[in-house]
Amino acid sequence: MDFFEKQELAQRQTSWLIGLFGVALVGLVLAIYMVVVIFLMQDDLNQAAIWDPGVFAIVSLAVAIVVGSGTLYKAAQLAGGGESLAIALGGRRLQPDSGDPLEQKVLNVVEEMALASGLPVPPVFLMDNEDGINAFAAGLKPEEAVIGITRVGAEQLSRDELQGIVAHEFSHIFNGDMRLNMRLIALIHGILVLSMIGYRVIRSTFSSRRSSSNKDAGSAYAFLLTLGISLIAIGYIGTLIGNIIKAAVSRQREFLADASAVQFTRNPDGIAGALKRIRSLNGSGSQLKATRAVEASHMFFARGVKTLFATHPPLNERISRIDHFWQMEAHGDKPPTTTSSATQRPGIAASMAFAQPPIQPPLPLANSTPSAPSAAEAIAGIGEPKAEQLKHARRFLSELPPELHEAAHEPYGARALIYALLLDQDPAIYRRQFNVLAIQADQAVHRETIRLHRTIAALAKNLRLPLLNLSIRPLRGLSPAQYKQFRKNVKALVTADNNVNLFEWSLQKIVFHSLDSAFSYRSSSTKSHRPKASDAMIVLAAVAHTSSLDPRVIANAYARGASAMGLKEQTMTLWQRDNFSELNKAIDALDQLRPKLKAKIIHGLAEVVAYDGHIEPNELELLRAISAAIHCPMPMFT
Repeated sequence: MDFFEKQELAQRQTSWLIGLFGVALVGLVLAIYMVVVIFLMQDDLNQAAIWDPGVFAIVSLAVAIVVGSGTLYKAAQLAGGGESLAIALGGRRLQPDSGDPLEQKVLNVVEEMALASGLPVPPVFLMDNEDGINAFAAGLKPEEAVIGITRVGAEQLSRDELQGIVAHEFSHIFNGDMRLNMRLIALIHGILVLSMIGYRVIRSTFSSRRSSSNKDAGSAYAFLLTLGISLIAIGYIGTLIGNIIKAAVSRQREFLADASAVQFTRNPDGIAGALKRIRSLNGSGSQLKATRAVEASHMFFARGVKTLFATHPPLNERISRIDHFWQMEAHGDKPPTTTSSATQRPGIAASMAFAQPPIQPPLPLANSTPSAPSAAEAIAGIGEPKAEQLKHARRFLSELPPELHEAAHEPYGARALIYALLLDQDPAIYRRQFNVLAIQADQAVHRETIRLHRTIAALAKNLRLPLLNLSIRPLRGLSPAQYKQFRKNVKALVTADNNVNLFEWSLQKIVFHSLDSAFSYRSSSTKSHRPKASDAMIVLAAVAHTSSLDPRVIANAYARGASAMGLKEQTMTLWQRDNFSELNKAIDALDQLRPKLKAKIIHGLAEVVAYDGHIEPNELELLRAISAAIHCPMPMFT
C-alpha cells in the first residue's frame, strides 16, 4: 500500500466514522425523544401519541445543537494543531539549543526522520512526569505536526528503539491518522456533553427544589430529574459506542504504522525492541497519568490508559506481526553468503546489513551536480521514505558546516539562513537585497545574513531544501509581528530584481505553506476555487517551461505529462513565463483533490521534468515544492 492508497484509506475511514457517529446521533435523538414522550404520556395515555413530529423536531434540534456545539468547541481547542494537545498532556517543548544529552538524542532522531521524509522538522515535547514508555504524533496537517515522548522512554530506549518509535509516529503523519484522531476526540467530546448537561440539570433541580416553597412544581422537578438521569445514561452510552468505534479504527492503524516504520528504518529490532521493553515494565509499561490521556488514548504509540475497549492490539501480537512482516520483506533478498546462525533468521541478517552503512564520500559543497532520482523513484518516495533517505539525512546533518547547523536551530539564525538562500549571485542584485535587509530586517539578523552568505553560496543546490526544512521549526517561535515582517522581507528579497525565478518561488511556497497556518495568516489571495482540469494544465505548462528553453522539447514534455495525468486536452495552452500568481491559485485548487488524483498530478509533473531521462536538482526543488503544497511530502534525495 503506497502513500496515496493510505491517504484514501484514511479518508474512507473518516467518512465511515462520521457515518457511524451519525447513526449514533440518531439513536441518541430517539432515546431522548422516548424519555420525553413517556413523561408526556403520564397524564393521559389515551390522548397522548407515541409519535409527535413537533416534539421530535424540538428534541432533534436540541441534541444537534448540544452535540454540534460540544464538537465544535473541542475542535476549536484543537485548532492550534498538535501543540495545544501536547501541552494539555503535560508535554514540555524541547529547545534546539538544549544542553541535556538526553534531549539532544530525541531531537536528533526526530530531525533525521523529518529531513529524510521531506517534512519541516516538527516541534518535540517531552512528558517529564510520566512513568511509562510512550509517544504520540498530533496535528491537523503534516506541517503542523508535533512529536511527543515520555522522558522514561527517552531514558530507557536505545537509539535504534527510539528511532523505531519515532518512525512509527511519522507513519501516522503520512497515513492521514492525525486528522482522523483529532476528529475522533472532538466527536466523542460532543456526545459526552450530553452527560455533562445531565449532571448540571440534576444539580440545578436539587438546588432549586431546596430553595423553592412551591409545592405544585413536583411534576416539573420529576421531569427534570428524569431528563437529567436520562441524559447522563444516554450520553455515556453514546460515548461508549464512540469509544468502541475509536478503538476499532485505532487498532488497525497501529498495525499499518508498525509496518511502515519497519519499511522506513529497515530495522525491525528497533520498534520490536521498544515494544518488548514496554512489555518488560510490568508496573508502568506504557501507562500515562495525564488527565487528558483518556481522550487521546487512541493517539499513543502503545496503550496509554486502561479502558474497557483496547485502543491498541496486544503487544505480543504487534511484535509477532513485525517479525512476520520483516520475514516477508527479507524473503525476496539474496540469500546470505555466510553459514552463521544469522542465516537462519533473514530479519536479523538484513538488519545487521543496514546497521553498518558503507563509508560515504564528503558532502558536496561546491557547484557540483549530484545524482537525482528518476520520475518513478520520486513518486515512489512520497510518504514512503526508506532507509536510504534516512542515511542521506544523517550524513547531511553530520557534515553540515557548524555555523549553518547552529543558525538553523534558533530564530535569528533561521531567518538569516532563509534570507541568505534568497540572495542572488549577481553582485548588483544582492547589494540591492542587502540594502532591503538593512532597512527592513532586524539588525542582528542582517549581520547574521552577511556572515552566512558565503557559506550558503558554496552549498550544493541539492542541499538547499533540506537546509530550508531544518530552519522552519525555530521560526514557529517568532511573534506574530516578527513573522509578518519576516514574510514581508522574504517577498522583498524575491522581487528585488523585478523577477521571480524557479528557486525563489519554490522556497517562498514551502516557507509560507509551512508557517502561515501557525500564525493564522490569511492573505487576500488564499481563497481557492474548486479544482478543474485547467488547473492541472496550468501547473503542467509552468513546469514544462522551466524544464527547457526549446519550444519543441517543452511541447513534447507537456504532452507526455498530460498523458500521464489522463488529461483529454494534451496540447499546451499559452503560458506566460514566471506567472507564479496564476500557478499559486492552481496549486491551491489542486490541493483539494482526493489522494489518488493528486498521485496522477505528481506523476504527470515528474514525467515532464524527467523527459530528458533524469531530474535536475532545480527541477527536483520545484517538484518537492509543489508536492509539499498539496500535502504529499517528497523525501530527501542526493
